[in-house]
Amino acid sequence: MLSPGLERFRAMMEADPTLQERLNQPDDPASFIATTVSMARDHGIDLNALEVAAALESGRQIPASNQVRLPPRGWLPVRTQWHERALWLDWAYVGPEPFREPFFEQSVVRWCSKPFNRLFHYATPFDALTEAQPQHLQLAPSGFIFHMSRCGSTLVSQMLAASPRHVVISEAEPIDAVVQARRASPDLTEDQQVAMLRTMVGALGQARSSEQQHLFVKLDSWHTLALPLFRRAFPDTPWIFLYREPVEILVSHSRRRGMHMVPGLLGDVFGEPPEAAPNLDAYCGHVLGRIGESALQNHAHGASLLMNYTGLPEAIWTDVLPHFGIHCSAADRAAMAHIGQYDAKTPDRPFAGDSIAKREAATPAIVRAASRLSALHAKLEALRATMRDDRGIVEPARP
Repeated sequence: MLSPGLERFRAMMEADPTLQERLNQPDDPASFIATTVSMARDHGIDLNALEVAAALESGRQIPASNQVRLPPRGWLPVRTQWHERALWLDWAYVGPEPFREPFFEQSVVRWCSKPFNRLFHYATPFDALTEAQPQHLQLAPSGFIFHMSRCGSTLVSQMLAASPRHVVISEAEPIDAVVQARRASPDLTEDQQVAMLRTMVGALGQARSSEQQHLFVKLDSWHTLALPLFRRAFPDTPWIFLYREPVEILVSHSRRRGMHMVPGLLGDVFGEPPEAAPNLDAYCGHVLGRIGESALQNHAHGASLLMNYTGLPEAIWTDVLPHFGIHCSAADRAAMAHIGQYDAKTPDRPFAGDSIAKREAATPAIVRAASRLSALHAKLEALRATMRDDRGIVEPARP
């Protein structure tokens, strides 16, 4: 049971975007408590600092007065949960700041660690978002980024995010929840899932500052299998597919396996291998094959662009942005080139190419698994070359 003071302050906070931004600034709990109490008193509300501190320490969040109504602008759906086949959204206050981290979940951890989000909580049914979303200013997606995994997609998303005009969503769990929604709710129709995807991308793609003009969405690698769903939901949005020499991807996963490379962890998304996989490397090869085949099957002239890892980082401004129909200014190019000098997943470290080292580190099992993907890789390369010829682009000679 909340005290009258906390109830009044919560209601006042919900109606005042400026107050939300000020409350979100402190990272230190003591500073947050002092700011909260001071601002409450400025509005004639007698708020007890000990009560606020106790709520923070206990992890007890103060719920919204109406969990059906959407939170104000500046809040984003950050995590999802299913209750009796109904999708619910947990929200966090983000405000106008851009995404800084390489992955959406990393940003969520930072946002949710702030005292403001630790104290005030929004959780709404997905249906509330569907009904009220026009109240939020949304950016239509300018491009989708699909990939084979471990092939430069994080570099692409980080370089795109270097421009203040760009909003980049990178592997967001709420989008994955929609992609896999029919597993959690089998009665969901394809049309309903398409509508859910449009709604979720719109909610995440809010323009939270006047500078933000373009939205790019980087998907999880297994979402390439859901390309038909994305094409139905966003038929006019261009997309790219990044790939790399299979042996280099397999070596990367042998060192630190992605969740999709662990059999059964994503359910039956990839189906059974055509023959029993004798080891994890063979299974990883099966997964890469399914992903690459889906990219080939769903390729559409003019809508899709194939991109080899070897073309990065220059391809961002020579190929990717032109494909997305986005002008790259000199300032944007300089900012992106700067980001390209650093490791995409650990931005505090300089980038160091590792292709040769990975090929040398390949075990016999990895070489065998990669050899089964040679025909697929050749098809991707041939189609990419054809697409470049059609656009009059000359492939630079490489050593």
